[in-house]
Amino acid sequence: MVEWRETTLGEIANCVGGVIQTGPFGSQLHESDYSDAGIPVVMPKNIVEGRVSESDIARVSSEHIERLSRHKLVKGDIVYGRRGDIGRQALVGDAQAGWLCGTGCLRISLGSTVINPLFLHYYLRQESVIKWISGQAIGATLPNLNTGILKSVPVYVPPLPIQKRIAGILSAYDELIENNQRRIRILEEMARSLYREWFVHFRYPGHEDVPLVDSPLGSIPQGWEVVALEDICERITDGAHKSPKSVESGLPMASVKDMHDFGFDLSTCRHISEDDYIELDRQDSVVKENDVLVAKDGSYLKHTFVVEKDMKVALLSSIAMLRPNEKVLPHFLAVCLRSEAVKGRMKQCVSGVAVPRIILKDFRKFQVVLPPNDLQVKWNALAGESVKMSWNLIAQNQSIKTQRDLLLPKLLSGQVALEGVE
Repeated sequence: MVEWRETTLGEIANCVGGVIQTGPFGSQLHESDYSDAGIPVVMPKNIVEGRVSESDIARVSSEHIERLSRHKLVKGDIVYGRRGDIGRQALVGDAQAGWLCGTGCLRISLGSTVINPLFLHYYLRQESVIKWISGQAIGATLPNLNTGILKSVPVYVPPLPIQKRIAGILSAYDELIENNQRRIRILEEMARSLYREWFVHFRYPGHEDVPLVDSPLGSIPQGWEVVALEDICERITDGAHKSPKSVESGLPMASVKDMHDFGFDLSTCRHISEDDYIELDRQDSVVKENDVLVAKDGSYLKHTFVVEKDMKVALLSSIAMLRPNEKVLPHFLAVCLRSEAVKGRMKQCVSGVAVPRIILKDFRKFQVVLPPNDLQVKWNALAGESVKMSWNLIAQNQSIKTQRDLLLPKLLSGQVALEGVE
């Protein structure tokens, strides 16, 4: 019988000479120290689904690295968000080694002789562990963690060979998910590339015989139009401005944080009562098939997608809803709004500095170039297949995540015995 033992992160740190420390304080790393190029600095917002995302990551020049060297990340470290969304953490790999643990994060560096870093990464993802840490957090409005809290986290560990076996089983699920995500990114780029070729560079089938004419948005092919969004949509609105009370079990209500490029992550949505949902449905604040949903607040236009089918999901006001009419195909409109040229012009519809948001009255008047319907149909026949394949891959990933999350607590508590491992 393999014996598991209970310890704490602090005891492990003391045993191996490890480190559990906060990132640099604001007095050590100022806003003016950040630059467009240099060494990345990992903030809580960069920790996404257990990984470090380079999207919009802050950087500092090499001149700051020496004085902040104690905050440099090493392969096998775990960087843990200490403010706000408790439980957000990522394992540092080869790619992130040498980066900095940023303000708002804690660094856990325990080596690999007592606890396997990948095992610890999964251990800290358990709902029961996150709930325990949340219960120790300081502050109600914006929960905060400190080194003392992390050092006191109880850890139930088997011998190293068992740890590695468990980590290997769980990481196999994540590798399948990552492979599917890579395929999704490729499919998305294919659709965007075709859009750029046909509708930005005007190299569509038969373009040689169509002259360019002047328009309010520059030269466009003859027969194409410049239209306002309100001319090609039956409805342009946003979700509920009054947020109903959350309930333990009910119907999902989505905000920008729950969006990805092809839909919602329903596992992160909060829930509302059926009565509140019915009222929001009456107000047309629920999603319907072929609606185009747009991230309206914060990182505006970060996510824009077509709703695959009617869903029992209510929307908060941080999401805009466009319901296309017969003049435009939903997938064409979504890719159009995601294009860099359109996103650049969209700044005229945005207000706010701390939290930029699209202003709907200006959004409705926003102009786009509209090609003839037959050309949209030809493009959709090609690009639409990429979207359908992406939807299928997302469904597969959700199934894989469900299987992994059911297995994770059983493996990490010793409920599932691993035979033949000493």
